[in-house]
Amino acid sequence: MTTTDQNFDDRKGTFRKNIYGTSKGRVREAVLTRDLKQYIDFNLDSGKTLSVLDVGGGQGQLAIRLAELGHDVTLTDISEEMLTIAKQATQEKELENINFKCLPLQELSENLNEKYDLVLCHAVFEWLEKPREAFSILNALCKPSGAISFMFYNKIGQTLSNLVYGNFDYIRAGMKAKRVVKLNPQSALEPADVYQWVSEEKLTIAIKSGVRVFHDYIRDVNKWESDVDNILDMELKYSQLAPYTEIGRYMHLILTKV
Repeated sequence: MTTTDQNFDDRKGTFRKNIYGTSKGRVREAVLTRDLKQYIDFNLDSGKTLSVLDVGGGQGQLAIRLAELGHDVTLTDISEEMLTIAKQATQEKELENINFKCLPLQELSENLNEKYDLVLCHAVFEWLEKPREAFSILNALCKPSGAISFMFYNKIGQTLSNLVYGNFDYIRAGMKAKRVVKLNPQSALEPADVYQWVSEEKLTIAIKSGVRVFHDYIRDVNKWESDVDNILDMELKYSQLAPYTEIGRYMHLILTKV
């Protein structure tokens, strides 16, 4: 881990309440789950067990979901406290096919002795000092026949959000916050840059979705909780349709080897 990479050890409760426990978290989980199901159902024989690496998987929601489907999962994170929460949830569900490693992304290659059928990395890169180098590490951990599920904080969505809210001086200043709020992502990625990385690493985009393509712009924020079922339905409907995909606050790519 570098000095600027973020560890959420002291914010595990806030993280659960403000992200995982909200409509934002439900939209994120719904889109990711749908995309992963599309990839697995279309590309794999029924009943095949995958080796899965969840990088920066935090409290383990998706890791647990994949383990419940019978896949063998390794969950890594730099936060011991996040992993403790994931371990407790795993024990409650009596799952034995998840193992845990407290490691930063940058040290995975030297500490893991295998490559994986499916590598997950969601909402991690906006906290990294050297995201391009980290992307190569993800690719190196993936089998030649495997796939990478990569979700990143989208610079287009970040810009649109600040335009909508009239934060013009903030945009002119390069969207660099004067005061860092710990749970606010610090470094959005330009999709064009990510697509260049994908090309350089000889990967192919198999599935592309926007995550929260309209949720954050609903004028009546009370609807975030009172009308969440309709929000989930509409987010899933529009998340893979242009131009909505491009304006998501996050973008999710499932990448396969060329």
